[in-house]
This record gives sequence, C-alpha cells and structure tokens, in this order.
Amino acid sequence: MVDQLPPRLLTPALRPAPRLPRWPLVVLGVGALVGAVAQRVPFAGTTVLTAVAVGIDLIACVPLAAWVEERLFGQLVGRAWLQRVLLSLLVPLLSIVLFAAIGLVGPVAQAIGGPALVGALVGGSWWLGSAATGSAIVVVLDVLISALTRDFRTRILLIVLALVGFVSALVVLGFNFGRAVMLAALAGKLGQLQLQLDGEPFVIDRTTFSADEIGQLTVLVVLAAAVLLALPAIVSACGKLADAVMERLHPLALGFKAVADGELTVQVEEAGSDDFVALNRAFNQMVGALALGRRLEHAFGAYLGRQVMGRIKAQHGEAAIPASLREASVFFGDIRGFTSMSEKLAPAAVLGVLNRYFERVVAIIDAHEGYLNKFVGDAVVVVFNGPIDQPDHAPRAVRCAIAIQQEVARLNQAGQFPEIGELQVGIGIATGPLVAGNLGSSRQMEYTVIGDTVNLAARLTGKAPGGAVLVNQANVAALPAAQFRQQLEPIAVKGKQIPVTPYQVWPASSALQPES
Repeated sequence: MVDQLPPRLLTPALRPAPRLPRWPLVVLGVGALVGAVAQRVPFAGTTVLTAVAVGIDLIACVPLAAWVEERLFGQLVGRAWLQRVLLSLLVPLLSIVLFAAIGLVGPVAQAIGGPALVGALVGGSWWLGSAATGSAIVVVLDVLISALTRDFRTRILLIVLALVGFVSALVVLGFNFGRAVMLAALAGKLGQLQLQLDGEPFVIDRTTFSADEIGQLTVLVVLAAAVLLALPAIVSACGKLADAVMERLHPLALGFKAVADGELTVQVEEAGSDDFVALNRAFNQMVGALALGRRLEHAFGAYLGRQVMGRIKAQHGEAAIPASLREASVFFGDIRGFTSMSEKLAPAAVLGVLNRYFERVVAIIDAHEGYLNKFVGDAVVVVFNGPIDQPDHAPRAVRCAIAIQQEVARLNQAGQFPEIGELQVGIGIATGPLVAGNLGSSRQMEYTVIGDTVNLAARLTGKAPGGAVLVNQANVAALPAAQFRQQLEPIAVKGKQIPVTPYQVWPASSALQPES
C-alpha cells in the first residue's frame, strides 16, 4: 500500500539565503593590517601604502555590503505587499543611520586599522545605502504595477520602463542642478582660484570657461556622480528584477527535482503572476496524476503480481503478453484438511487463519521471485520462469517450497494457529513444457499457465503428505547433486496411463509416505 503523506508545499520562502563570502573577510583583514602598519611605521612610501590599504578594503567591503543587503531583502519574500513596501523603505534609512554611526566608531576604527578600515566602513555603508535604495524602488514599482496587471511579461516590461524613466529624470535633474551650481560658482561666489602649472600662475574665474565648456564640464561631473552614487542601486535593481523571475521559478525547480527523486507529495504554491499561477497549477496537476498512477500501479500490482507488472512496464504499458511454449516449474501449495476445518470454524476465524498463512507465504514467494499465479481457495499456484526468464527455475522452485514448509513449521511451533492447533501443507512441483500467456477477453484477462505440466503439479500436490515437498523426475534432473531427493514408489496419476515416479525433496527422511 502506498503511504499517502500530506503534500509538501514549496514556496519562494524556501529559497536558500545567500552564504557569507569568506574571501572579502580575509581581504578586509589584510587591508586593515596593511593600514595599521603604514600608520604606525612611518617611511617614505607611507602615503602610497595607506592608499593601497584603503583600496584593498574598499574592494572587500563591496561584496560584504551586497551580501548584507541581499539578506535583508530576502526577508521580504512571501510577505504582504504593505510589509514589503515599508520594510524595503526602512533598509535605506538604516543604512543612513549606519553611515552616521561611522562618525562615532571612526576613531576606534582609525586606531585599529587606520584609514583603510574607516574607508571600508564608509564604502560599505555607501554601497548598502545605494543598493537598498535601488531595491526599494524595484519593490515599490513591483507592488504598484502588480496591482495594474497580472501578466508577468507586461509587469517586467513596465518595471523596466519605469526604471529607465526614473533614471532619466534623475540625470536631467542632476544635470540642471549641477549646471546651476557651477554657473553660480563661476559667477563670482568662488572668486578667483590660482593654480601653478609648469611654474606659471593659472587663474580660474568667471571668464575662464565658456557656456559650452561649462555644459561639458557639468555633464562629466554629473555622470561621475551618477556612476559613483547610482552604480550599487543599478546593480541591485537588476538583481531584484532577476529575483522577481527566480522567485517563482525556484520553487518550481525544487518541485521538478523532488519528482525526479521519486517524491510525489510536493505541491508548488499557486501564486504570483497569472503566468506562474497557471504554470504551477499545471505542475501540481501533473504531480497529482503521477501520484495517482503510482497508487494504481501498486493496487494493480497486488492483483497482477510484481513479475507481470514488470513485464508490462518493459513493454511500455502494453498489457498483451504473447502466448509462448516454455520450460517452466509450477507448484501448488495446498492446506490439508481445509474443508473440515472450514466446517468447524466461523467464517471470520477461517479467514484469519488463511490470511496469517498467506501473509508469510506470499512474502517467501516474492523473496524467491516466483510468480503467484492465483489463489485457489486455500491453495496457491506459483510459476517460475514465467513471465520473466529464470534459467534456474527448477532449483528455485524447490528452494521456495522448502522455505514455505520451514516457515509453516515455525508458525506451528510458535502457536500462530490456535484455532486449529497446527497447519499442514502439501506441495507438489512439476517441471516441464507449458503454455504461458494472457487468457481471457479484451475486457479482462490474466496471465496464466496451462498444460500437462500444470496438471501434473496439481496431482503431485494431492499425493504429498502435510509438510512434504514432492517433485517430478524432470525437476530432479535439474537439481544440484547436493540436493536431497528420495525416489518414491510410482503412483497412478489421473489422465496418465503410465505411472509417475515422484521424488521427495523435503523433509530429508523417509518418514513421510505419499498418500494413497
């Protein structure tokens, strides 16, 4: 029986958090050490060494700040839209507070790592604040645009257009503001600025630059400021757009991996844009159909047998198994005195005895890879070398029959059948040619075996005493030399003119004689 476990719901919140990068911590420590050495051991290259330390720590602080920002915004996944907006706006404010706090910890950082560590703190808070601002803009735009359209493609398109418009507006405002500031400065508020160029004085005042030159200079300044201030925001905004796609693709990827691993109790949350809702719903329907197919397979397997189900699978679902004439071994296992037992016991007690017996017998047959062809009242019919090929079918059938007799003896000794005291089973095995294949109609059929070999197995079973296993001569010829066998007196078998010589392979004594 297939366990029907409660479904495991896969949501975007299951996406693993980014791991803390290790190498920036090492680089940050190296930069702080270099900065501290440059600060405490003055020499001719101190300034250069300090600049190198600052550069090293600035490089290290960027991935660390990006990791912090990604972890913070990872907490927004799966939250309500109002929480996402408020928390996304709170992160840039926290970065401003962090930047202000550098003024308090600056002297301590200066004492520990010198200017390099202070520069790392400044650079990290700058990157965090700028990146958080870019992420907040994307979150706000996503919430607003999601309220307008449920189509994923349209949503991403509108977000990108809104970002382009937003950045363009900032560039225009920055250019106008920078040009106004520069014109005001050159109009006299800065006065004159004298520089020495090649030993000659160079004076900058309101007449130094033309209007075109002021415009060009403004563009350069604005672009430099935009790159410096907005680069983290642009990188973060692009990352959040990618996350908007992966937010719903990641649970789906987890679902496909779970199905590939054989887990059919997973469900993907049906949320997000209409496209992903439809995609996730289709995935859930697919998993449901696969789970139903597996339950049906187990249910039919309980009736058809593992070998037949395996043969049908090998034929890619084709249920028709062609009839064939093959050499095989068949045995019947019949409970002695079952008719009288069923007359003395209540029906529930009879079924209780049979079910306890069959529970162990079926497990043994399955362990020996026999095909349990059918139950005939209290008897079982087992086939070896059909429907799957088993070259050792004769000794395999004998081993299975002996294992059943040993198990019945153990159950009797343990008192498992108090209703009748002890259970006695007779088993007869016949090896020989038989016809195997589907029998029935196009509406209902079963895989079975027919022929003289099957009839002989039934006759040998009728002659076998309780606890014994009798086989025919063809079976004995295929057994290993070490296998016990005792030739018995020929017996007359219904349907055969010549008496059949049975052999007893269990128990290994002559105490049991065939029934007349």
